[in-house]
Amino acid sequence: MRHGYFDTERDEYVIDRVDTPASWTNYLGVNDYCAILNQTGGGYSFYRSAERGRVTRFRANGLPQDYPGHWLYLRDDDDGDYWSATWQPIGKPLDQARHRVRHGLSYSVFECRYADIEVSQRVLVPLGDPVELWDVTVTNRSERPRRLSLFGYVEFSFHSIQIDNQNLQMSLYAAGSSQAAGVIEYDFHYEPWTYHYFAGPPNLAGFDCRREAFVGDYRSEANPVAVERGACSGSAGTTGNHCGGLQHRVELASGESRRLVYLLGHGDRAAGITARAKYTPEGVDQAAAQLRAYWADKQSRLKVATPSWAMTALTNAWTLLQLETCVVWSRFASFVEVGGRTGLGYRDTAQDAMAAAHSHPDKVRQRLWELLRGQMSAGYGLHLFDPLLFQENRRPEAPAGVRLPTVLPESAADQLHGLQDACSDDHLWLVGAVVAYLKETGDLAFLDQVVPFADSDPEGDSGS
Repeated sequence: MRHGYFDTERDEYVIDRVDTPASWTNYLGVNDYCAILNQTGGGYSFYRSAERGRVTRFRANGLPQDYPGHWLYLRDDDDGDYWSATWQPIGKPLDQARHRVRHGLSYSVFECRYADIEVSQRVLVPLGDPVELWDVTVTNRSERPRRLSLFGYVEFSFHSIQIDNQNLQMSLYAAGSSQAAGVIEYDFHYEPWTYHYFAGPPNLAGFDCRREAFVGDYRSEANPVAVERGACSGSAGTTGNHCGGLQHRVELASGESRRLVYLLGHGDRAAGITARAKYTPEGVDQAAAQLRAYWADKQSRLKVATPSWAMTALTNAWTLLQLETCVVWSRFASFVEVGGRTGLGYRDTAQDAMAAAHSHPDKVRQRLWELLRGQMSAGYGLHLFDPLLFQENRRPEAPAGVRLPTVLPESAADQLHGLQDACSDDHLWLVGAVVAYLKETGDLAFLDQVVPFADSDPEGDSGS
């Protein structure tokens, strides 16, 4: 059964039947911030680490599938009917609501037409800034004026998978949220240096910072009470589960369009206000153009032409996206590996580095150094390890001397496994990865580095 097709002109995969048999996901972000979203808007985001830098929550292997998400609700304020720009979580019958999703290189566009209202939600992460942008355009295709309420919604995570999933008592009393200037700020008491925010246009009609207030008792994201009644309650405070719920009212004449930008990011309220001023609709367009140029540059470094359009498209766009995603984020952030374990698979990372040397040499160089740092003096590599284990200040944004054992990795000595637990081919892949990097870059100075073994004194002279 056909659910979509490749648009080779735009390097997009277009899903025009969104009830796919499995999630069709996309990765957004190429620097420090990553969002993983599927064709229904379900997914999560994180800052730097899928394990310890979670921004939004995700219920792995849960029902309904791939909840919660980064969702935009729409409500007709005249008749009370409501739906979502993405098919989920409302899930209107597909013979009534037309949904289409376009997954591109570091962006996704969710399109919907229902009750003569067209809405497009373009989601992207700009280069260099830890913020996820929702570029929303709403158009009235009916022959009468329409009064609508738009609700942007995310559920915040408690930063660490361990605290989110295993230490609910701590998470429920240690979190807090508030709204001011149209920006919801979320913080976690035990990490006073870390904030997240959810912002929208400043002409706010309502907000909720507490999940229970927005969704309501004995309900779910499919029928949130705030959307059903057409008004948020202004909830905020400390303890409990926290969300970003922002309501805006829009009046549209027949044929009229309105464009709004929502922002989900890492940083405090001031950072959110600064990002909102930068990413106006025009600023979003500029960020999208920069992303296109970023990928066009990578694609220009290796282009193939084959008799098969599928092989050509796969090589020039989708294989490139896959290998770039793996070398930047490793393989521990997905809908299966959701951050419960994290770091680098030794063999996986070496293979990713070999493939990406031409398109991302700086990141490959970093990964090779980390693999060398994870090499044991007996000659084998740590099959799975977190590079943060070997950093003196493993949480660089934290104040000097601050350590939180419940969140930070344990000491490196506790994570080193013996030869009896080693995989025989890990260290062999490292050789091929280094050679591939040198052939591609000519960076022979890389060989002059002295990198301590994982089980050696970092201040000593022994190196790999």
